[in-house]
Amino acid sequence: MNKTTLPTSNILSRTPARSWLAITALGWLAMTLGLFTATVAGNAVRASGATDNEIAVVQAFTAALLIVPAVCLIQRRFRLSARLLRLTPATFLHLLGGGALALLMGGLGFIITGALGWTTIIAWDFSVDLLLAVAFSTSIAFLYEALPEELSMRGIVYSGLRLRLPAYAAYCAQVLLFVLVPVTVNQLQAWSGLDRGNSINAEYVIMLLCFGTVLQLWRSLTGSLWASIGFHLTYLAMARFVILQREQRLLTYNELEAGTGPVVIQFGIIIVGSAVLLVLLNLWRRGRRRTASQE
Repeated sequence: MNKTTLPTSNILSRTPARSWLAITALGWLAMTLGLFTATVAGNAVRASGATDNEIAVVQAFTAALLIVPAVCLIQRRFRLSARLLRLTPATFLHLLGGGALALLMGGLGFIITGALGWTTIIAWDFSVDLLLAVAFSTSIAFLYEALPEELSMRGIVYSGLRLRLPAYAAYCAQVLLFVLVPVTVNQLQAWSGLDRGNSINAEYVIMLLCFGTVLQLWRSLTGSLWASIGFHLTYLAMARFVILQREQRLLTYNELEAGTGPVVIQFGIIIVGSAVLLVLLNLWRRGRRRTASQE
């Protein structure tokens, strides 16, 4: 059978089961300490008068240069044989598919809320400056968020958990550990005398739980991390340059009720809707495999 569609056996075939805790803990620590160090570096260059873009670049490269090599060392040390980032024609399609789903669900969100009268698009602003802003933001997001996060959490951490736990339990544990990353980084910032980052509240935790589930479902469906990365990057671009109505944005829209865009479109349709669709696709694929094995 194709190793791309059966990632678990490929990942764990050469790895002793007793190593599960070390793999999981080290993967989580790599992500957490890497992000915290990137925050410290960002604060250092901010104190020297750096611009927001310069701070973002420093943080992105610090995170990527710490977390990605750490993940590679963990994978080599524990003989994890998964090639979750190999770039082939199939995985390139996974990347495009992940991005396309976030884009299509966002468009569907505006169609549905527009038909219901909840949102009204009043202006479009497509420009070269906007394209450059999206390109810069996506590059930073790839280095600072998507690549290190997918490699560590959906890659190393989930692989370690699967050595010990069944898939459903590993799913839940990985998502909970994913939520624990920003919580821990925020606490480390407070202990270090730095300003806290994101506000950790119930809404933020629920969003992370659902978002982490969507990304994990993509790995299960495709057997690689490229679909997760594609979805991750496109979701962030949609949120930052379409839904949240920042100064640079693709379109301007009115809401019947404040918060319709972030709550209904961004969370309800893009995240929850994608999760439901991916669950159905995973169940369909499992059913096909079961039928094929019985023939």
